[in-house]
Formats: sequence, structure tokens, C-alpha cells
Amino acid sequence: MGSRVAMLVAVAALQSGCYNYLPLGRSHLVPSTYLAVTLTETGSEELAQYVGPSVFIVRGRFLSTTERGLSLSVLSVETRRGTVFEWKGENVVVPSEFVRSLEERQVAPGKTALLAGAGLAGFFVAYAAFGPGASGATPAGGGGGPSPH
Repeated sequence: MGSRVAMLVAVAALQSGCYNYLPLGRSHLVPSTYLAVTLTETGSEELAQYVGPSVFIVRGRFLSTTERGLSLSVLSVETRRGTVFEWKGENVVVPSEFVRSLEERQVAPGKTALLAGAGLAGFFVAYAAFGPGASGATPAGGGGGPSPH
């Protein structure tokens, strides 16, 4: 039981792990890389009709470089106020002149391990507090008062 639970927590932690965004040069772009594209002021204004008003960061999977710019399968956009809107993978081309910076999302192993450890510790604390041995019920035959004669 314990090893199955530990495995489940580890898999869940890797799926919802912690990430860092690291600067990436355009020459290092590889298809399916998860990118965060920070737009210039002009780019934010010019692309508003495609990605929404005041969008500052476009996040998604890199598809290819075209003559018009970077082709992305967009998964979310973030406005200047910090509001994040989820997308469903729609394709958007971001012209190169509208790109302020590119960052690649990479798993942060230390943070993910810390998250997994905290989750596992929380599970065992909850299990000890509320698990089968801590039901709070009176054991059978142990406390109904004196038995009738």
C-alpha cells in the first residue's frame, strides 16, 4: 500500500512539477519546446486582434519558424496586469520584430522534489490522523457499560 501511494504521489508531482523559465536564443529553437515569448510594446498593440488586448507574454509549444516569424501552438497568454487566459492550442505566428525575449520552460528538479516530499509528508500525516487506526470508534465489546446479569 505504502509504495503504491508513494509512486502515485511521485507521478503527480512530476506532472504538476515546478518549472523555471530560462533565456533561449532563437538559434536553439526545437519544435515542441514550451516557450514563453515576451512581446514588445508594439507587438502587444499589433497582435491585440489575435491574442487579446494588453497581452505581454504568449506561452505555448514552438511549431516552426516561418518567413513571418515564430509559429506557436498557444496554451496561455498573460496580460500586463498579470491575468492569465488559457488557450486550447490555437496556432499564432508572432513576427520576429515583435519578440522582446524568448524563454524555455524547464523542470526545476529541486523544487519538484521539495513539492513531492511535502505532498508525501502531508499524506502520511493525514493518514496517521484519519486512517484506519484513528477512526475514533469504540472497539467492539469495549465500552457499553456493565453487562446485564
